[in-house]
Amino acid sequence: MRIGMLLPSIFAVANPANGVAEQARQQAAALERLGHTVLRLNPWEWRDERELDVLHFYVGGMPLQGVTRERRLHKPGLLVFSPIIDSNQPFALYRAAAWLGGLSPRFPSAQGVMREQARDSDLVICRSSHESDRMVFGLGVARERTGIVLNGCNPPPSAAPCDLEEHRRRLGLPAEFVLHISAFTQPRKNVLRLAAAADELGLPLVIAGRSSPGAILDTLERTARRSGRLHLLGFVDAQTRDALYSLCRVFCLPSIHEGTGLVALEAAARGANLVITKNGGPPDYFLRHADYVDPYRPDDIKRALLQAWNRPRSAQLREHILEHLTWDASARSLTALYREHLEGLKSSRSSRRSSSAAVPT
Repeated sequence: MRIGMLLPSIFAVANPANGVAEQARQQAAALERLGHTVLRLNPWEWRDERELDVLHFYVGGMPLQGVTRERRLHKPGLLVFSPIIDSNQPFALYRAAAWLGGLSPRFPSAQGVMREQARDSDLVICRSSHESDRMVFGLGVARERTGIVLNGCNPPPSAAPCDLEEHRRRLGLPAEFVLHISAFTQPRKNVLRLAAAADELGLPLVIAGRSSPGAILDTLERTARRSGRLHLLGFVDAQTRDALYSLCRVFCLPSIHEGTGLVALEAAARGANLVITKNGGPPDYFLRHADYVDPYRPDDIKRALLQAWNRPRSAQLREHILEHLTWDASARSLTALYREHLEGLKSSRSSRRSSSAAVPT
């Protein structure tokens, strides 16, 4: 198949570790490994859409307003939409926001634009049942036009123990620790509750990733100076990040919401015990192999951290991820849905042509 993939142009200069862009990049590469031709579309180079079997766009909403409207009259191939909904808002609020946004084209809402894009697409691919339910019950998209394709990670190469120990010595880390990696000064990542829970339990905590100045970073730096058990590494390169995954005893991502938790997948694929939010997509990915937390309850974060810390590393979660949650597995699921809906689209068009031919003149 010839597949065109489209992302909002802001990702050209946004955080290179952004999970949405990473999902699109990895799925495109995995589809190519399966033998498909993938065209990474950009506004600087025009493409004739009639050359594509599939046009797959990510995120939607205001940044891609018009992507469905411009092709309604000539839909040449399959139009696929991957929405990104990182929210726990009730379905009623989605319906209300979409309704308000539909009252006048001069005053659109993000939810209204997303609903229009979903209804005008041939297939809406979600990352989890949580996201799918928000499309169906929140925005009124027909269930049969949705599908779920789980994200993945790349199987990690084996790391030599001596190399891992060199990273540990270089960074001055303890023998065992809890790890958190994210854009950790985003309030959604919930690191202040994590840091407080680890501090009360006396557990060493390592936090890495991109940060921005502000109250959250100030609080973490004060905690690090006071306790000595909190290690703030800031941004780390891919080699150091992967070493941290392999060295940590527990990886903790207690976010207010996660669509997937790609960093959690990567850490668990290297054998870490996992503590993660119950909100959003993670239960679809990690099943019974993780300790889930209510991110608003500090005692729940402490409970899960202590359970995961006291449990020996197990191969079950790692094996589950490597068998079911690789990017190649994600691409196979995408391919199956593309083909199923392409066949349905061809049958529908053939039926319409037959009906038109049968009308007497």
